[in-house]
Amino acid sequence: MGRGVKAAVTAAAVIGIVAAVVLGVFRIQSIEVRGNERYSSEQIRDDLIYDFMTRNTLYFSWKYRTKGPAEDTPYLSSVQASMLSPTAVRVLVEENQMVGRIQYKDQNVYYDSSGVIQEISDTIYPSLPLVTGIEIEEPQLYQKLSMDNTSTLRTMLNITQLLIQNELIPDSVSFDSGGNMTLRLGSVVVKLGQDEYLEEKIANLVTIYPQIEGQDGTLNMEGFTGRNEAITFKTNDPAPAVQGETEDGSQDMAEGSDTLAGVGAGQTGEDAQDGEASGEENAAQEEEVTGTPFMVFDSSGTLRYDAHVSGGMVVDGYGNPIDGCSVDENGNVVDAYWNVIDPATGQLAQ
Repeated sequence: MGRGVKAAVTAAAVIGIVAAVVLGVFRIQSIEVRGNERYSSEQIRDDLIYDFMTRNTLYFSWKYRTKGPAEDTPYLSSVQASMLSPTAVRVLVEENQMVGRIQYKDQNVYYDSSGVIQEISDTIYPSLPLVTGIEIEEPQLYQKLSMDNTSTLRTMLNITQLLIQNELIPDSVSFDSGGNMTLRLGSVVVKLGQDEYLEEKIANLVTIYPQIEGQDGTLNMEGFTGRNEAITFKTNDPAPAVQGETEDGSQDMAEGSDTLAGVGAGQTGEDAQDGEASGEENAAQEEEVTGTPFMVFDSSGTLRYDAHVSGGMVVDGYGNPIDGCSVDENGNVVDAYWNVIDPATGQLAQ
């Protein structure tokens, strides 16, 4: 046997030994999964480790070395592996975030922000809004929701994402045949109307809802655009006996604004001339009113955005007293609906 042949045989033997050691020693015996909530570590392990090569510690940690999606786990938005030892690996995962659910027959169909179905089960996640009035075709896991009206699908994805982002989860989001949306939050019904100025509507709803939470009535935001239109709340039950309450229970709320804070302070002197005080008197009174405005219900059921405390009284942005509101012994404001408000923060007092 020549010297060259011997060298080749020796090299082959060394390579074989190294390969045997690598393949034999670097074998995954334990896997640590972190970041999972809905899916079990066992399911993730079985989906990621599925053949001879993926059982190899070196190959596995190389294959999933970069944080990102893995084709073997469509329910995960990100997978990243690291080797802890020749026989152990750690996997950090991020599950696809679901934004809403639709009921199909007796199942709950959960979808993500792209409309891709992430789960079909009997499970109910209270942190996700239920959408009703939507007709979908037979759902397929990890496939996009299929419905005839793509515009309605887009609106549905938009509204459910906005609600989750604002941490306002209704009992249901209902669509009628015309595409009008209605939210139900306990005994409060919110009519949102069409998918127009939806961000402004939700932003204002987040601000208004604490004032009407627990009441039985309907908040009408169908015509709201953020350009000073009235938002009305009509109660179904008689409101507390307060001075000047309307007979039909209709409450014309203050002018809405997409900036929310400081709406009253942003009014002009021309607006104030509609009241009893003259423009000169309003200007003089306005100079005396300081501090951050907060919201109160007055005796007519109007939600006033420009309330302040001045001289021990609750006044508007021009110094005019707001009927039905008073300051209690603790310095908190009590409005016409008996909401107790801390004037320093504008929040309900604890």
